Amino acid sequence: MIKHIFSDMDGTLLNQHGKVSAGNTTAIQQADIPFTLVSARSPRQMLDAIETLKLTAPQIGFNGGLIYQVKDGQLQVIEDSPVDSGVAKRVVDLVEAKFPGTGISLFGLTDWQVTHMDDGVAFFQEDMPQKPTVLDPVTFWEQPKPIYKMTFCVLNRDVMDGIVKILHEADLPGVAMQKSSDIYLDITAITAKKSRGVNYIAKREQLDLSETAAFGDGPNDIPMLKLVGMPIVMANGLPDVKQVARFLTTDNDHDGVGQGIEKFILEN
Repeated sequence: MIKHIFSDMDGTLLNQHGKVSAGNTTAIQQADIPFTLVSARSPRQMLDAIETLKLTAPQIGFNGGLIYQVKDGQLQVIEDSPVDSGVAKRVVDLVEAKFPGTGISLFGLTDWQVTHMDDGVAFFQEDMPQKPTVLDPVTFWEQPKPIYKMTFCVLNRDVMDGIVKILHEADLPGVAMQKSSDIYLDITAITAKKSRGVNYIAKREQLDLSETAAFGDGPNDIPMLKLVGMPIVMANGLPDVKQVARFLTTDNDHDGVGQGIEKFILEN
């Protein structure tokens, strides 16, 4: 019996418009099984879905870098794994030296600050629920608040390739770098993994992993899908991801999560 459901957001729970469909909402709420979003997004980016679904279970943001709950509209941290502030500053210094003017996004618990406003940041903010503020480097680095994710949105491929090259050569300790597309690069703590967040919540709730299910579509969902008892992959998932599925559901534009809950979780 499945006692907790975990779900990726983009390409999985959310449709092509970045929204939770009415069909998914109904299925999730009627199932009455604790439901956790597992995303690279920040809590602010996840809030609309949390409120739509009226979720009360712990949630996982920043690819596992933050486990939290929303209670009475307030964000409460359960466990976190931020990027070391010294490493974050080194990233900024390296990029500033070679590509001055390139905007780097630094995400805190609720804030989004950037080193510069450029065309990449302008493009990035089009789909964001908040606007960034340009940080004051002197005051910011004197007493830096926790940084959970650094994001590069770079529209020039040569510049992106150059940034990836210098950061790989720097051999930065304790962080993981991952490109989600040709124009996006994320840096998080190396311990920030979706599977880690799932495992943490399962232990916290004293659940056997065989009692958990997860939905996903992308490569960064594979460790999470391999961990749970019932891995369910979207029809729009990549071939490598489908290979780890126990079940395949419909795509994210046809209530794939809701269909999967009704067909595979509730009927088993």
